[in-house]
Amino acid sequence: MIVTWQVHVIGDPGSRDPNYDLIGLRGSYTSKIQKYFYFFYYDDKFPISTRRKVGKLKWNETAARRALEQTRDVLLQQIPGSDRLRQPGRLPTLVMEDGAFLRTGDFGKIHLLFVDAWLNGTPKWATLLGFNRLLGIASLLAVFLALSLLDHRLLGSLLVLVLGSNPFLIEELYNTNNVFGYPISVASLMLALHATLVLRRARHRAVYLLPVVSGVFLASFREVRLEPALVLLSVAVLYATAAGGWRRRAGLLATLGVTVLSTSLLWGYYWNAKFEEAFEIVERQRGVSFDPPWARSHALWHSAWCGLGDFAAERGYRYDDRTAYAWGVSEVNRRFGTRYRMTGGWELANYRTLARKNRMRPEELDLYLIVMRDRILGDIAGDPLWYAGVIARRVEAVFEETTPVRLGTGRLRFDVPFSAWLLFPVLAWLVYLRRWDQVKLLGFYLPTSLSCILVYAGFTMTFNSVFHLVLFAVLVCWAVNATAAFLPRVAEE
Repeated sequence: MIVTWQVHVIGDPGSRDPNYDLIGLRGSYTSKIQKYFYFFYYDDKFPISTRRKVGKLKWNETAARRALEQTRDVLLQQIPGSDRLRQPGRLPTLVMEDGAFLRTGDFGKIHLLFVDAWLNGTPKWATLLGFNRLLGIASLLAVFLALSLLDHRLLGSLLVLVLGSNPFLIEELYNTNNVFGYPISVASLMLALHATLVLRRARHRAVYLLPVVSGVFLASFREVRLEPALVLLSVAVLYATAAGGWRRRAGLLATLGVTVLSTSLLWGYYWNAKFEEAFEIVERQRGVSFDPPWARSHALWHSAWCGLGDFAAERGYRYDDRTAYAWGVSEVNRRFGTRYRMTGGWELANYRTLARKNRMRPEELDLYLIVMRDRILGDIAGDPLWYAGVIARRVEAVFEETTPVRLGTGRLRFDVPFSAWLLFPVLAWLVYLRRWDQVKLLGFYLPTSLSCILVYAGFTMTFNSVFHLVLFAVLVCWAVNATAAFLPRVAEE
């Protein structure tokens, strides 16, 4: 029933609600990633792209390998009346950096396209949608099965109902070639995996497999996007409060930490090997290679500076890369006597190396990150009440700008009036009753709101928060269970 329902939701245009689309925010670079996938799918080479358009490529293994293996031994010609040499013919077609794809990091997205290629029978025009839809359905199935096996079928059914009807998940995960819907599904998978630690006091030795599986999964998902991996905090809290004494808790936390670190290191070795191989191929082809260092993720301080554009615009912050670049580059020049300048877009006029193949972006400069860090920390240290106000307004946005508690499918849907602020009195009541299992349950999805509170809460990014949906499911369970206990007493009287 869950699969049939979700397939219907995916196929019914009436399920979509444009009010919950992150307009203008895309984390997949659709036209760019498909050309990278061309060489990755057919010959396991990454990151290599081409100047040609996707539609001009011959999508077969022979054509892809021929493009990688042919050599371009072109004799340099002397320019008449000059000592300079020139290379005749067209510009090389192979490139490593296409737009800003590499410099934004999160290379793991390239692997997710294999699901769409498999489902459609061809890698051409592959997107993230195939993976996204399978992830969403699998997470709902996992939650229902895990909770049902623990005799919480009503809770499992309600969670599936409200999460599967969530308009943000339907829009961003099922219908948009994007990465911003992952936190919800990843948190659901982790809840299913750790249901025994949330709702019971698991003591069996097999519990030590949980940090291994969780660490590998979350560290690998970190290569796709940071936000889904933040549920690692919920997992760590579960291990820190697990039954069995401090040694058992320390063992679980240590296993999780070692697994996450080792998995991340292995991914680092993998990407370095891929980049070095691609560099040699593109250099041999006299294409446009990309020199190290290679960033695996977004620049923290640049993102934090832009993020303050949500509630700190009066201090000059803007959620706009070019505004950040303009201020940061001018401040670098003022403080350090450099002469960097922008091209008018997102790049510096300066090149990464003397070979003049790739223009630099400001976040590649250590000096740029230093001035951005100093500006943010300086403003916070100079006026901590101001920053506390920013955090408070972000928290308010997380609780006020939530998705509705929606029930239904397609055009048949109903929004239940509900307030996320009920979380605080409910948590207080549970703490008073010492119902730590339900406290853990209500807090498990809170990390889906963490990036909004710490970095940016504009552009409806708060719609990734789903803790209020879990709260709704818990309250309905309370009401049903109370009614079920009360009615027999009334009948007896």
